[in-house]
Amino acid sequence: MRHFLLTLIALLAAGIAPAQERTVVVADAVTREPIAHASLYTKEQGRFRSCISDMQGRATIVFTFRRLTVSHLNYETTTVSRLGDTLLLKPRYRSTAEVVVTNREPEWIRRKLRRVVKTKRQHYAAHPDTMHFSYHTQSIGRNSLYRLHMAGLMATPGASDNRYAMRPDTCHITAADSTRLTDVANLRRMLYEDFVSELDGSFIANHKWGENPDFRGRSNDEVELHFRSKSRSDDRGRLVIDTARCVILEATRFTGTQSNRHERLSPVLYAMARAMSGYKITLWTRDYRVVYREHPDGTLYPAQVGYKMYFANTDGEETKQQREFQEQTGGGFPNMEATLTLTPAPESEKNQGTEAAPDSLLAASHSDFILLPPSWYLRLSSDADRERDIRLSSLPATFTLFGE
Repeated sequence: MRHFLLTLIALLAAGIAPAQERTVVVADAVTREPIAHASLYTKEQGRFRSCISDMQGRATIVFTFRRLTVSHLNYETTTVSRLGDTLLLKPRYRSTAEVVVTNREPEWIRRKLRRVVKTKRQHYAAHPDTMHFSYHTQSIGRNSLYRLHMAGLMATPGASDNRYAMRPDTCHITAADSTRLTDVANLRRMLYEDFVSELDGSFIANHKWGENPDFRGRSNDEVELHFRSKSRSDDRGRLVIDTARCVILEATRFTGTQSNRHERLSPVLYAMARAMSGYKITLWTRDYRVVYREHPDGTLYPAQVGYKMYFANTDGEETKQQREFQEQTGGGFPNMEATLTLTPAPESEKNQGTEAAPDSLLAASHSDFILLPPSWYLRLSSDADRERDIRLSSLPATFTLFGE
């Protein structure tokens, strides 16, 4: 009893409330809708503690804190010292009321979207170019945090080459120790899973569409459309389209476990993984947002991209070495989010260092561009694939450690 009282006095003197289980609901400050997979964390005295809100926005906090940070890709980060029953987060991006998408839709919508598909090769960057890039990724687990910031030059693909390459000039990791590796998995996903690139006739046909009559764009030609899958309830989103040019200016999309398994995984590989090792995906959500800007040459490019993924799985035969590699690169954490910004580079910087073959994958020499292979979630890997991923995970970086 005496020990407990002394501990309590010490905690109160330090301004920290004693640990007790507390449940709070994280919600949108505008719509009051619950926010799933928001991160609530504290990093004090060299230790990291966190919890994540569930699909109903509920988060259970069982650790002490002086200041608690609450973050989500789509909302402004906030810090609190006391908890009520509800935590309200302010939306980071312009939001509009969701349109109820019905079977009755304006006939012009599908016609315009098919025109977007038909002409997208001429409207969206169809030739190689060099851009400045800034990439942030953050992965959060119950007792650990991983952050990476990378910036440099990005070589974008042209009409005949569908691969990106990068030359990182700075790379900084925030983590518990300096054994952590560089994680470019989310960077690859944001580049290769671009909304316009994946938009095709099948996507248009498989979704219901509706127009938001209250939307006010920068011109009368800008219209906001909402969409929802015809066959799966966990696939929905919105986009802003310039109806005169037939181009998409913004897009957001949410997909859940059923849709992600259908779109991103081979059914054969998934069945094999389940049969061989008991591998099973228990929850998989993706939040995606992209804003396109006009390049000096008149084409459009993905200038701002946001990506958030919550991925939970079980795997009976995962080895200790595999788990350690995933944790070191941030891939072993269930709650991941990332942002990417691209801006055109000055003419004086373009083609600098491109005489080096990207396929060489040299480890971040400042004169070389490093090839970024397409993204993947579950695959049969060759030795070359594994070697490439290992090299991409071993780029030089500076560190900030929790204890410092």
